[in-house]
Amino acid sequence: MKRRENKYTDQEIVRCFKTGNSSKALNYLYQEVYPKVKCYILANSGTEDDAFDIFQDAVVALSKQISLGRYNEQHELAGFLYSVSRNLWVNKVKRDSRQVRMAEKYEASDSYDYSNDIMTNERARALKSITEKLGEKCFKLLKYSIFLKASSEEIINEMGFATANAVKTQKYKCKQK
Repeated sequence: MKRRENKYTDQEIVRCFKTGNSSKALNYLYQEVYPKVKCYILANSGTEDDAFDIFQDAVVALSKQISLGRYNEQHELAGFLYSVSRNLWVNKVKRDSRQVRMAEKYEASDSYDYSNDIMTNERARALKSITEKLGEKCFKLLKYSIFLKASSEEIINEMGFATANAVKTQKYKCKQK
């Protein structure tokens, strides 16, 4: 595994997990990603022990995804681990009936927190993938109705539907898609 300024590429880390030689990759992930997860969990009524346990579960989930061949290598590992950790924490909080603030970005005390940037990039890629699958007509309809909050009459005028019921039906089909 090659080192680049004490950093490993996502592909190198995935390769380490696949070959069973993951100790250096794990150390790297704990140094680079764990502080961001810990910051999030501490800011949301958790403890350091909670943060460590949740991150450990996220790493196990990553390892399992890689070993099963389900991990999409186009996604950033840091974003994947942060998302899984956040979801695991939210689920644990729900089970334990604690309060959690759902703020996306928390400043790390010693460095800039890249987690929000990572999550934004992941969301942008996911949205692009979804919109490509939807097709132009569905994307346009959902954009008008959801994002722009256009009325059925405005959508009829913009997209050429015959009736408000046709708009409603097509919007339902697009949401299902």
